[in-house]
Formats: sequence, C-alpha cells, structure tokens
Amino acid sequence: MTLATIVVFTVSCDETVFDIFTQINTDYSGTRVVDIAVKTQYLKKGEVILAGNESLNDKILAALPEGKIETFEKEDYTHFRSTIEFEDINFLQHISIDNFAETPPELFYAKMEMDDYFFYSDYFFKDYVDMKVDEALIESQGQTDDLTRLSGLFEADLELLKISYQVKFPVKIIESNADVIGDDNIAIWNLKFGDQREISIEGKKIKYLSYVLVVILGLVGLFIIFLFFVLIYSRRKKRVTKIKRPYNSYDNYFKRDKYFNSLDDRDKQ
Repeated sequence: MTLATIVVFTVSCDETVFDIFTQINTDYSGTRVVDIAVKTQYLKKGEVILAGNESLNDKILAALPEGKIETFEKEDYTHFRSTIEFEDINFLQHISIDNFAETPPELFYAKMEMDDYFFYSDYFFKDYVDMKVDEALIESQGQTDDLTRLSGLFEADLELLKISYQVKFPVKIIESNADVIGDDNIAIWNLKFGDQREISIEGKKIKYLSYVLVVILGLVGLFIIFLFFVLIYSRRKKRVTKIKRPYNSYDNYFKRDKYFNSLDDRDKQ
C-alpha cells in the first residue's frame, strides 16, 4: 500500500499517528485495519491551502488501501481508517510506506503456518514492515518528488511520525520479537520512520478435548481392569469346595460298639 502520499500532506509540528492492526483467526482469515490520525486543526488549515485543487481529505482517502473506509474525530484528531477483510493471511501484502521493495519475494507477503499434534497445535507467523523510502526511488524521481521530501523531513525529526504495528494472534503467544505483549494475545511493535522490521510470532493452542478424551479412556480402562479381577476372583471362589469330615470318622462312630461297651450293657451284666 502507498502511504507516502498520506504522510507528505499531513506533516505538521504535531505528531501524525499511523496504526496498523491485524487480527488473525485460526483458519488464517481475519481483518487488517489501517488508521491514520491527523491533527484536526492542521487538517482544516490544509483544506484551505489546497482549495481549488483537491482537498486534503480527498488526498488522504485516495491513498488509503482498498477496504471499508470511514472517518471520525477523537481527541483533537481526525482518523482516516480502512478495514480490509482477508480469507488467507498468506496472501496479504506486507506494510510498505513507498509500495516498493527490493527484498526477497518471501518477505513481500505475510506468512502463517501450523503444526498440528494430538494434544496441541503450534502456530508460526511472519510479516515484514518497511517504513523506509528506498534509495533507488529517491534517485530516480529527483529532489522535488514527494518521496524525497518525505524522506528528508522525517529523517530530520523522527518524532513527527508515530508508527504502531499490532497483531492479535488467535492462540496464546509463546514467543515473539514484539516490543510489548499486551492482553488478549496482542503483540505490539513501536516503529519509527526508516525502520525495516521482520515480524515473528510463535503461539500454542492446547487441545483440552484431547486431554478429556484421554482421561475418559483411562477411567474406562481402569473399570475394565476392575471387572477382569472381579471375574477372576469369582471363578476361583467357585472352585473352592466346602471341606467335609472324613468318612472314616463316621465309620468309627457307627462302629464304636465293636470295641467299646456302653454303660447300659455293663449294667445289664
């Protein structure tokens, strides 16, 4: 996207704020919001200066990336916002202030990959932010070109342009080269004019359902083992017969008269 046109016409002694917010979903879809905040007082002065040619509002709106465009005022600033919806982050072009880069092709688009495992999924995201006007463009277009003016102005005072690049990651962020990791898995990079940064995020999504499944299977397994031991114990118990008195003891009892005389017999004698 071309941002140089926006910045050239919004430069003043007040700070111009340039925010890029990218929200990514687990299926690689998401939204990207580009927001330019310009001091409202300066913006009104700019409209007067450009009267009869093209309004400053029109120049800013024309330079915004394609998407849902909206403007609103907040805290003495006028915001120009473009919202882009994408189906695959891997086809989203990187952020560039001059829409030109001599970087390798793999840096021209954002990239996201996922490694899926039974208990968790790993997500890897890379992007590239180019806030530097390429020297080749400056040399080819001359000293009076907008890009040349832009480069000279902001290199002289880097505080005039505040740049923030934010990514809301779909899973918990484990590692990143961001300047700040905020709430809700938002990684933030605070940049300045002339920066060229590679963005990297690594996240992890725990599959709690897999853990629940393992616990359930474990309980079922323990129950089966319990039933197995109960069955074995019951079968062993059936094999144990009741102990009976020996037959010879009964035989001796009934044959006791053969060897002993009863008291009644002795009395009869």
